[in-house]
Amino acid sequence: MELVYGLAIPFLGTALGSAMVFFMKNKINKKVEKLLLGFASGVMIAASVWSLLIPSMDMAKEQSVIEWLPATVGFLLGILFLLLLDSLIPHLHLNSDKPEGLKAKLEKTTMMVLAVTLHNIPEGMAVGVVFAGAMF
Repeated sequence: MELVYGLAIPFLGTALGSAMVFFMKNKINKKVEKLLLGFASGVMIAASVWSLLIPSMDMAKEQSVIEWLPATVGFLLGILFLLLLDSLIPHLHLNSDKPEGLKAKLEKTTMMVLAVTLHNIPEGMAVGVVFAGAMF
């Protein structure tokens, strides 16, 4: 049953968030958009700190390792990994005609899908790490 909850909660959150695109399409007020983006970034920061960084420091303390070292190394490696992917994967940002990443002759929709995928990689990894940590 834990597996169902572990998969259903992120799925429902993603589904509800993406549903807002269809309900608010071109009608969203800029202030509301900034408020929602700020809320989403706050949730992601909180999830990173409380579900990844603090447990990592607690585990390091139990193993007699410098508490902040594994969390810092993992954080920096994650940044480098995403910077590498950002520079390699051809993608297109919303309201932009200039592609980023390696040059490729891909359609605009394909590059938008790659941009969304690039964005979701850290979220998926974070959910997987938290879920795997809860199982042990």
